[in-house]
Order: sequence, then structure tokens, then C-alpha cells
Amino acid sequence: MPNTTTSKPGRKAGRPHKDFPLFPHQNGRWCKKVKGVHRYFGKVSSDPKGEAALVLWLAQKDALLAGRAPQVNPKGVTVRQVVNSFLTHKKAIMEAGELTDRTFQEYYATAARLVKAFGPTRPINDLIGDDFRRLRTQIAKQWGPIRLGNEIQRVRSVFKYGYDSGLLDKPVRFGPDFKKPSAKVLRQNRAKAGLRMFEAAEVRAMLAVAGPNMRAMILLGLNCGLGNSDVAGLTFSAVNLKTGWLDYPRPKTGVARRIPLWPETVEAVKTAIGQRTTPKDSAHKNLVFVGLRGKSYLSSDAKNANGYRVGNEFARTLTSAKVKPKRGFYCIRHTFQTIGEGANDLVAVQAVMGHAPSGSDMSAQYRERIDDSRLVAVVGHVRKWLFDLEENE
Repeated sequence: MPNTTTSKPGRKAGRPHKDFPLFPHQNGRWCKKVKGVHRYFGKVSSDPKGEAALVLWLAQKDALLAGRAPQVNPKGVTVRQVVNSFLTHKKAIMEAGELTDRTFQEYYATAARLVKAFGPTRPINDLIGDDFRRLRTQIAKQWGPIRLGNEIQRVRSVFKYGYDSGLLDKPVRFGPDFKKPSAKVLRQNRAKAGLRMFEAAEVRAMLAVAGPNMRAMILLGLNCGLGNSDVAGLTFSAVNLKTGWLDYPRPKTGVARRIPLWPETVEAVKTAIGQRTTPKDSAHKNLVFVGLRGKSYLSSDAKNANGYRVGNEFARTLTSAKVKPKRGFYCIRHTFQTIGEGANDLVAVQAVMGHAPSGSDMSAQYRERIDDSRLVAVVGHVRKWLFDLEENE
């Protein structure tokens, strides 16, 4: 029976787009007919968008068109081919709204680091444990244990994708040393770094010297448990200054958040909006916070994650306020969690923070909502702590 699913002229059913050079053969593999012979490039089921298949086709194209057996790279697929296919895959997921821009930028930076460390034309099956041990040593010199662990996980994800997609014929062996830091090392590092929160007097000192944008961001961080990316990407539709409520799903987890705003937070956001400049990029027209030069606090720079400009401005505020030791903006989120638990309602604190429930938390699976009064009580408890208010205020 003929296939009638073709939707656009020039586009064959099953192809990602009309110019895609391969087609899904009835045997379940990506195919290209070259000089009267069907050539195959992996299973459609494991590579539905043909990303890995396209890499193989491009690697073998010249030889096949010349009538030769493909010997473009007799040792196998290269580092460049794997990371390019991986990034194409992740970009498609991001464009579908299933991956944040911040996470994609982190993957991009990891891919660039792999190309620099191993070389773009290095065959994957030529990599051995010593290569990954040296990579781990390089990363460890730059970053602490937590960030090191996250990077190791991203590197493993790149090569796992290569195998799962059919681009690699066998899993990569990383060797015994390419592991995340142990739980003991993480505990020791945390103890050495000290508390990752602020005391009330320190926050008040920062508020006294902060500019309009940063003052509003600090209050949103402590009132609502928002982090760098949260405030950088905050839109007008998420904040209702008339009712005094924030409805803002956490970008990282997608968990819905409904948070009552303090009067001080409402006034600070109004002030920031009142001095807001027109953004240079029209894509940022709905953002609450825009810098003096019309730049948003978001980043399109692959070397930085979203909200890094928030961190830079916050560091300058700490210096002006003479607050030591230096801690990042994200420590305000730690402060909310720590002080908020004093309200004796951990579930409400988690709701404000936007924490995704674990699979073992059956109560969270059945809980459909949290009363506004519980949310008000939690943020009110933090407000009393910050401004040293009496219980009846």
C-alpha cells in the first residue's frame, strides 16, 4: 500500500527535512542509494532524526561517490564528529523546549573542551584511560570538586550518546581514574569553604549600597529563593505587582512556583522597572531586568552560563558593602532554605524553592496544592529574620 503521509512537496515521509540526503529504508536503517547500490548508516530506531547517520554519510560520501570502499577514517569516528552530532542532538531538544539554554551552553563548553584536549581528528577508539586521566587532572586544577563532578558527568554523556545513537560501535572505556570526587571529598570541601549563606546584617548592608536592579534581585532571591538564572530570565508575565504574587516555574526543573512577595520586594521591583532601559535585543523585551547599556543579564556566550552577569554585579555589591568572605549570589538561595526551615513547614519551603520531589516521596505525588497561608507564613518568617521585625508586624 503506498505511503500517503508526505506533507510537503519535495519532502519524503520520514526525512527530518526536505534536503536531508538519507531516507529510512523499509529494513529500519538510514539509507542512501549510491551508484545503484543501497548503502546503510545505522538504525532509525536508535537515531530517529538521523544525526549520527548524517555524520557517517558525510565521512564516507567522497569515497562512495568515487566508487571506492569507504576508508575516510579506517580507525573510526573522530572526536569532532561525535561532539558535533551530540550538540546537534541537544540543540534540537533545546529548541523543542525540553532543555534550558543554560544547560545547552554547558554542554557546548564541554564539547569545546574535549576538542581542545584530544584534537578534532582524534579517532574515538584511539582514546585510552590515560587520556581521560589527564583531562580530569586539567579540569581539577581549574575547578572545585562539585564542578569537577558535573563536568565528568557531561563528558560521559557525550560519549554515551555516541554509542547509544549508533555512531560508535562500542562504549568508550574511561579508565579507573575518570570518576567523580567521592562523597568524603565533597564533605571536606564544603567544610573548608565554610557556610554558604548570609547573615541578616550582611544582607541589609548589601541592600543599602546596591543599585536598583541588584537591590530588587537580592530581595527576590531572599523572598522567593531565586537563583542567578531565575532573576536574569524573570519576565513581566511572571510577577504580579498588584496582587503581590510571583508565578514562576523553575527553569531548571519545570516545577511550578507560586510565591507571595514582601512589600519591600514589590517596591524594589517597581523601582527597577521605573529606571529600566530599552533592551538592545528585541528578544529581551519581556525581561524585567535590563542593564544600563540595554543588555540583559542573560548570556549567549558559551563560556558562561545564564545569569553570570548577575554574579558579576553581585560581587561588586559585596565589595561595596564590605561583606567578607566573598560568596556568590546563589548563596542567597541557600540562605532562604536555611532560615525558611525555621517556620517548621519544610514542604512549603520546598514549594517556594521549586524542588522536584524524589521518586520515593509518595506524599508529593498525591499533593495537588499548598495553601497560600503556608507560603505566606514561610516567606513571612524569613522577612522577620531579615528586617528584625516583631512577631506582630
